[in-house]
Amino acid sequence: MAWLDRLSRRTSHILNRLVRSAGSILHHPLATAHRYPAGATAMAAVVLSGIAALAAGCGNQYRPVITPINPTGPASLPSAYITVVSQPGFDPLPAGVTGPCTGVTYSEPSIYTLLDFSGDSVVAQANGGQGPITFSMEVGGADVYSPNCDGTLTTAQSTTASLLTKFVLTSTLLPGSAPTNTLLANGELYVTEAGLHGPTCQTTNCVAQMTGSPSALKQEIPVAPSLINLTGFSTGERMYAISQGNSSGGAQPAWGDCATPSAVTVNGEADAIETTTNTISARLPLGICPVFGFMTTDTLRDFIMNRGSGTVTVINSQLNTLDTQFSPTSTIAVGAGPVYADYYRTGQLLVTANYDGNSITIIDTSLDTFGNDSTTFGKVLATVPVGLHPVELAVLQDGSRVYVANQGDIAAGTPGSVSVVNLTNYTVEKTISLTSNPHAIGAIYNYPIGKVYVASQNSPYLTIIRTDSDIVSDTPEMEGNIVDMHVNAQYPGQSTAGALNYQTESRSVGSGAP
Repeated sequence: MAWLDRLSRRTSHILNRLVRSAGSILHHPLATAHRYPAGATAMAAVVLSGIAALAAGCGNQYRPVITPINPTGPASLPSAYITVVSQPGFDPLPAGVTGPCTGVTYSEPSIYTLLDFSGDSVVAQANGGQGPITFSMEVGGADVYSPNCDGTLTTAQSTTASLLTKFVLTSTLLPGSAPTNTLLANGELYVTEAGLHGPTCQTTNCVAQMTGSPSALKQEIPVAPSLINLTGFSTGERMYAISQGNSSGGAQPAWGDCATPSAVTVNGEADAIETTTNTISARLPLGICPVFGFMTTDTLRDFIMNRGSGTVTVINSQLNTLDTQFSPTSTIAVGAGPVYADYYRTGQLLVTANYDGNSITIIDTSLDTFGNDSTTFGKVLATVPVGLHPVELAVLQDGSRVYVANQGDIAAGTPGSVSVVNLTNYTVEKTISLTSNPHAIGAIYNYPIGKVYVASQNSPYLTIIRTDSDIVSDTPEMEGNIVDMHVNAQYPGQSTAGALNYQTESRSVGSGAP
């Protein structure tokens, strides 16, 4: 430290001499004329200015800094995606056919298209199988499974990174099996087989259990005749095969008879399949012409739509029995021809689309903390008239509205519409006209802008409706008419168990399923 003190004193001494000298030069009366030349005077001025600069630089003096403020746009919307399967040359299945396919051979593959919720833009595409019938989706929205009219099964990963043609897998089922619907349950893939074939399924229908990647047939599980669909949830250990016939014997309806449900008198059946053992654990009676089932994410209840009976059969899937706690018949009477249902999880409301009654029915399905029926379980809160032939619906998961896809009349050339129904006062707020006949609808809730997606099997255009204004915001065109469509989330960016996606089950057209 001594050397630092000496340096400081020496520097101070030199500065003092410079200041005295500069002061003498500038203030001496004869400085400029005689004693000091002009150069010396200039030097003194420079010294003083330097000293002034040193003085000004001493201490922490504030110096203003100008930082430009760049304009920022609105926050980006959370991620969610819409998967669309389309087929060039595809037309809807006509009425009166006796099988799920028309026998048409397609020269081009189907197209899987992934659209982004935030920008309504196509983010990925891949080729699929030829002649897809429908497709189901696992609960996370990544894997999709599509049965095709050529007897094959297509598996794809519908994500921005993996939806590539080279990653699309194809499996072949047994000849004559006629796959129609698929369901992923407890990590295993199940396929309904509408055709009779050997050696196991020559006298009744079967459910094929697939395993591996690509999916390969592991075994076939015989179920009641006239198998139509599967119902369950991706994480559940129990699922149900829905048949329009039953295992009691006697005359049974053939596939396609329920296209005229008033002509069928035979009750259907739900066969419980344990996914851990792939065995039948219960055979439960249903109403006439069941076409669709819906299981809640907690896997406590399953609701089966009986189109021919105009009822919903309730299964206590936890106990694997009919739910007779709220009613001895375990059924809820709704409007004519229920064919589809969606669920508002927070309010525990089931909403059914009544195809033949041109209405929707809103039902209280609340449970207590122990999983038992509440005192109001099964109560019909309202039946609301909507458009012609409501075929599907989507509940906006803030509980405010339900969007109903009214199919119209394809044969008569009457286009469909979308009814926006208020879930608080049970009234139709708005009807949005379409130019086609919708088959599928899905809703993604997001505040302030959510979106509803509507697809028709006789149109290549996907209709997008904004939920803040209930107007059509875009109609992107697919390659070929749209066979089916699913959203991968009912909330953008959802990942927790409390926000799982209900809209994952497949629903092929035919035999009473419009």
